Amino acid sequence: MCCSGLSCKLVIALGFSIFLFIAEGINYSQLAPFFPNEAEVNKGVSKFLVGVISSCFDFSTLVFSLLLPLCAKPQLNKFFFVWGAIIGAIANMGFGMLGEGQGGVWFVSMCFLSRILMGIGASMVWATGIPLLTSLAPSYAGRITSLAESAAGLGIAIGPPIGSAVFTLGGYKYPFLTSGGIELFVVLFAIFTLPEPRDEHQNNTSYDDAQVDDIIFNDSMDSDSFDVPMISPSQQGPQDEGLGTPSTIRACLEFLSVPGIWAFSVILPLFGIPFGLLDVSLSPYLLHKFDITGDTAGLYFLSAGATYAICTQFIGIATDKGFAAYTFFWLSNMLVVVTGLYYLPSQISLLENQYYIAAVLGLNGLAMSGTYVPLYLILQEIAMDGGYSDSLDHLKLVIGIWLNFVMAVGRILGSIVFGGVIYPIFGFHFTFATVFGCFAVGSLISNGFLILSGNYRRMYYNSRVFLEESLDRD
Repeated sequence: MCCSGLSCKLVIALGFSIFLFIAEGINYSQLAPFFPNEAEVNKGVSKFLVGVISSCFDFSTLVFSLLLPLCAKPQLNKFFFVWGAIIGAIANMGFGMLGEGQGGVWFVSMCFLSRILMGIGASMVWATGIPLLTSLAPSYAGRITSLAESAAGLGIAIGPPIGSAVFTLGGYKYPFLTSGGIELFVVLFAIFTLPEPRDEHQNNTSYDDAQVDDIIFNDSMDSDSFDVPMISPSQQGPQDEGLGTPSTIRACLEFLSVPGIWAFSVILPLFGIPFGLLDVSLSPYLLHKFDITGDTAGLYFLSAGATYAICTQFIGIATDKGFAAYTFFWLSNMLVVVTGLYYLPSQISLLENQYYIAAVLGLNGLAMSGTYVPLYLILQEIAMDGGYSDSLDHLKLVIGIWLNFVMAVGRILGSIVFGGVIYPIFGFHFTFATVFGCFAVGSLISNGFLILSGNYRRMYYNSRVFLEESLDRD
């Protein structure tokens, strides 16, 4: 045993898998410091099309999230997780090779295609990754969720500085070829270390949390985890469900039929808006106001991503201790305030400096850390309080798909509506003033529901209860 009760085999499997979250975060963000200026100056692409190209990633994530319930099921989580990483890595490398060609329609159309494929790959990784990994160690679900989210945040954080550094050293294509090649290398290890997802009705006889985690992991590893099914869906899971599993669709419809899910989810798309907006607007803003080029603009993205990656670890511990609702409530309200801070320099000229922007980005990362990790547990509690009665494994998968969908909606709004339409007309500060108003309304509705519904309370991942219920059913 190692790492506070987790076996070494489980830690190794988690390590390779978590790195893929980092890689997908890098794929998403590394182009932000240099692509807008590179596309506009060297390829003749308008600001609006730059926003559309950036949002293609999120648009494909959104559409594929709608299609995923038709073909996904818990037994196929590894298949989608692995192939999502492969698709994302290859598409990312292809995006880099576009720098060798000419601008115009060909460049824009190929950028669309590459970003769409990258979004599909990321959707597969993000939607199925956390349900897959938390099923291996249910008693550490909060910390595994925080580790995965912080890994994605770390990838988003280090993507811009790494991308801008490699861009400076070698040119446009090398950031994408480097990150894509490393991701393909790591995914090979993930294939051979990750076990097949366990059967949700599997009979386990020990109820000690650490022992349950090892029993689940070892039983999965013993069940032909290195056979062809690890990358082929045809032999996985119960054969009577088929590839387009009715169970996942039924669980999805039952989840969405709970009114509280919709009330609480009002604010969730808004969390993606700053990501999409900053990808499009921050680099040109820094260049225009402070003459900061893509070589150093990545460090400003790092201030937000690094604080997010660090703070999510503490949020994961708090979630496992039962404080999910409390951390979400207070940090989501903090995010409302932080969003308003972007507007202040337009009214107080003393604040119009690069250090203020860096500080606000850091506070943004801190506030965002409490708005992602607790969501899985809060949505699980709201669904079950609202009458959800399908399996817990399907519920985890559906929640992953739902969060992937609503965050993609927010990032699309951020990059196209706010970054591509409002920002060119009204500028950086007034665009964030609009976002602040949206956040204030969303927080009032979602956090108001959290309190009025009685969910502003201690809540826990009840893995032991569901293991006992599985035994009773067997």
